[in-house]
Amino acid sequence: MEGRVYSFLLVYTILSVTSNMVLSLLGESRVDLYLSLNILAYYFSYAIVHPPIASRRAFLLNILLFTLFTGIVAYRVYEVLSGG
Repeated sequence: MEGRVYSFLLVYTILSVTSNMVLSLLGESRVDLYLSLNILAYYFSYAIVHPPIASRRAFLLNILLFTLFTGIVAYRVYEVLSGG
């Protein structure tokens, strides 16, 4: 059980550091892009390793992150469709 949690943390850390470094090197300055890619890295890591974390806090974290990601995507879609 502990090994899968450490594997999850390692995969998530590698993905988030890599994506943040690439975005920084590209000169990206939008905070919402950094945040949404980190949320995607979390879900990608969770899907690959699937750590045995079955607590109420983990469930609430998943709901919060999904809601935040959905809000960011909805805002960006609105911004594109409105021409702004």
